[in-house]
Amino acid sequence: MMAPILRVMLVVLLLTGQSGAAETETKTPLARLTGVQVTAITDADSLRAGPLRLRLFGVDAPEMRQSCADKAGHPYACGKAARNWLASFLPKGAELSCDLLDQDRYGRLITRCFYQGSDIAAQLVAAGWALAWQRYSEDYLPLQTRARNRKAGLWAGQFDRPWDWRRKQPK
Repeated sequence: MMAPILRVMLVVLLLTGQSGAAETETKTPLARLTGVQVTAITDADSLRAGPLRLRLFGVDAPEMRQSCADKAGHPYACGKAARNWLASFLPKGAELSCDLLDQDRYGRLITRCFYQGSDIAAQLVAAGWALAWQRYSEDYLPLQTRARNRKAGLWAGQFDRPWDWRRKQPK
């Protein structure tokens, strides 16, 4: 039996013709999803809610295999550090409300999600563990500038932007 929330989202995607579309700059939600329960944090910009795979809109965080350098120049697993930061902010089982914006080519639902009224992507960027992804949105640029100036999270050392790091990886 299909979960009610999944059934609603599939209907919305079918009716709007959004299935398989790329991320978009649209700010108009296709649907408001409430009671979304986090079952896993895949990485700092991707969550699971049962069978649903959610991708946070407008940000990009280091990949799980990505390494960065701390302020002393020592390597550390920044993808894991970013995921761990999100896990400390967003406990497993947390209940979210999300605006469904689109679906990406991997079948993930592109969402803007809120935990206790707080935009999760904004919190990630403000803490320095995700970057504003200008290709899709400029919403988080002011938070990114403040995080960079404070040398928060990734900004304390050296790192490749996640989109650049992915491009350098062997296929």
